Amino acid sequence: MKPILQALVLAERVWTDQNNKKIIGGTFNQVLIGRMPRPEQASQPPGAKGVPLAAGHDPGCPMAYISLTDVVDATTLSLQFFNLSRNRMIAERTFEIKGRGRLATIELVVPLPPLAQIVKEAGSYTLDVVWQGEILGSHRLTVKEIEHAEGGKP
Repeated sequence: MKPILQALVLAERVWTDQNNKKIIGGTFNQVLIGRMPRPEQASQPPGAKGVPLAAGHDPGCPMAYISLTDVVDATTLSLQFFNLSRNRMIAERTFEIKGRGRLATIELVVPLPPLAQIVKEAGSYTLDVVWQGEILGSHRLTVKEIEHAEGGKP
């Protein structure tokens, strides 16, 4: 039986409270990559240059929140991170779900690898929930390169 994906959210953090409710914080669908010079500080000696720092939105190790129903016991799913610009899967995590009856809602919080390790270039990416080779749902992620104020790339 094919599971039904009710939600797929990419977030910086997902917490579970004492009542087993999920708290999803820092959802996103765009990441900026590149380096920008540090703003000049008054305490720097004359002629000192700014040190390049990572800039933009860095969610570090994000998490995927997944909500499913119609899940039978021992259903195997995979979460695939796919580079659409290069038509290539760059990360995958497979897991088995223990069903609690088809009418139950199954909520999963899946830690993902640090984006800085797997996203190396601007482009379009998707996070896909896959069952038996079929995509149940996707979350699109756009990665853009930061441009300096002068209009050039870092």
